[in-house]
Amino acid sequence: MELRKHFHDMAQHPATVIWSWQLELAGFSRQQIADLSRVKALYQQGVYHEITPEQRRLEFVRWLYQQNRLQS
Repeated sequence: MELRKHFHDMAQHPATVIWSWQLELAGFSRQQIADLSRVKALYQQGVYHEITPEQRRLEFVRWLYQQNRLQS
């Protein structure tokens, strides 16, 4: 697909359009590109970031406190 058509059809950041165009040239379907775009956006928002061991411990301590199993 021609790059100019992507810019005309999509009101997105040019880097996103180029990324989509490159995926299309690599053989990805429009549905696959849309799925990858959603995952990429979620990752950039922090949804898929790993929780550190320290964060896990803090969450556990918070839960203990909320369950009245730990006093302040």
